[in-house]
Amino acid sequence: MNNAKPADAAPPPRRISRVMRFFIFCSAANKEILQRCPLSEYHKYASIGATIFFTGVLAGLSGGYALYTVFDSVVVAIVLGVFWGTLIFNLDRFIVSTIKKGSTRYSQVLQIIPRALLAIFLAIVISKPLELRIFKQEIDEALHLACLARLEAVNNDYTKKIDRWHLLLQQMKEKVEQRYVLREKYYEEYRCECDGSCGTGARGIGSECLRKEKKYNKADQEYKDVITEQQALTAQAGLAIRALEQERDGYQASLRNTFATGLLAQLEALHQLPQGPSLAIIFLLIFIEVSPILAKLLSPAGPYDHVLKTLEYDYEIEELSSINIRNQKLNNQLTLLASVEQQQVEQQLKHNRETINLIEKAHQELVREQLSLWVEQEKIKLRENAWSQQEA
Repeated sequence: MNNAKPADAAPPPRRISRVMRFFIFCSAANKEILQRCPLSEYHKYASIGATIFFTGVLAGLSGGYALYTVFDSVVVAIVLGVFWGTLIFNLDRFIVSTIKKGSTRYSQVLQIIPRALLAIFLAIVISKPLELRIFKQEIDEALHLACLARLEAVNNDYTKKIDRWHLLLQQMKEKVEQRYVLREKYYEEYRCECDGSCGTGARGIGSECLRKEKKYNKADQEYKDVITEQQALTAQAGLAIRALEQERDGYQASLRNTFATGLLAQLEALHQLPQGPSLAIIFLLIFIEVSPILAKLLSPAGPYDHVLKTLEYDYEIEELSSINIRNQKLNNQLTLLASVEQQQVEQQLKHNRETINLIEKAHQELVREQLSLWVEQEKIKLRENAWSQQEA
């Protein structure tokens, strides 16, 4: 008795853990085909599925944090982060599932190029929120320095306006001092002229003493006018300076409250940081994102690929056979229709020939009748001619 199993009999199902089954699902591998392959194929596709799964988790965390910085809501960030992670997971799963081992390495590279470009784009998109979270302290510091720089710029602008008033006050003070010195000078000249200690040397009120008195009185009046002008300018400058200081403080407080710290501002601050660590994170995520594709490309065709190729070939042969059978049926139907049409045409031609023969016979009969009538008419004419000649 022969106990050998058929060659195409499927091996008994293997007992694998739920975690491995889940990762195999993530890799988009066909479980029925894997059951016909060695255990090494399970580990291979479970590893690819684990990479795809953790890439999706990483994308979900990255997108959730980015959305949290936009909406400032934990619930919204979790919901949209899960959606984003699921979307990236499905895209990666689709990319890996569409890669098949071709007959040549060149054809495999051609089909991988667009998928690799898409994977690189996804890695760059995923990396930005992660960079924002990893370099959060540096970004906050950069934003703080940017805010201080804007506050300093505002302060400098208002300081220039306030300094203009201080400059006017300083100029007015110098003008007052000049008027004071000039007045004191004229007073000394007037006093010493009148007491005879200088000038003409004549003691008493003379013409020169009166002239210098007028000169001193004029300088004294100009000094008093400048003092009045200084007091008015000081009051005006004090009001203007207090108004500018209040306006500056209000503007700076408003700037602190409205200074942008959202996603776009954080990305701008991120670009101001050294690019080395940022590029390292991007390249790391690109490697993680492209690793399932590289595993497909670099690994040789395994049992799973051979079984899949055989099934696809059998399906293609079956479809081609089905198409050939349908074409054959269609050709038979067309041949039958052509034969029926040919018979109808022949019957029509036969019928037409019989009709033509009947028409020819009828025509001949008519011609004979016409000839008989013409002969009778000619005979009658001959008889009439003969009678007319006899009577004559």
